[in-house]
Amino acid sequence: MSAHAAHAPQVLLIEPDGLLRGTVASVCRELQLVRLQQAISIAQGEKWMKSNEDHGLLLSLAEGALALEFLERLRSGKFRCERHIPVAVMAPSCDAVLAARLKDLDVRRLLLQPFRLRDVVHTLEQLWPAPEALAA
Repeated sequence: MSAHAAHAPQVLLIEPDGLLRGTVASVCRELQLVRLQQAISIAQGEKWMKSNEDHGLLLSLAEGALALEFLERLRSGKFRCERHIPVAVMAPSCDAVLAARLKDLDVRRLLLQPFRLRDVVHTLEQLWPAPEALAA
């Protein structure tokens, strides 16, 4: 493990689609963007967040209202991590009501599906830049 990988932020990915989850995890590992933890559901992600201190969240809105309620609990400080950690969400669509709700929940990035893997990489690089990128 490189020095950057050892100090890379720990980010939780909650995504029910195994192929997408595995692909994102593989790319993160290969490019050493973040230390990615994986959960297949909101329930599993919530258990993880109660006992671990993550630096960010990449969240699928596949579980709909459950995902938004999870974000509300995060922003209310119900987990071990900071309540204002960077959050990016993935969704198949977004209307004005959802966009306003995501803004209220301080979501920093929205990836509309289908998206390209480079969009995920770009999002992760923007939310959690490498230390050498910050020094430039």
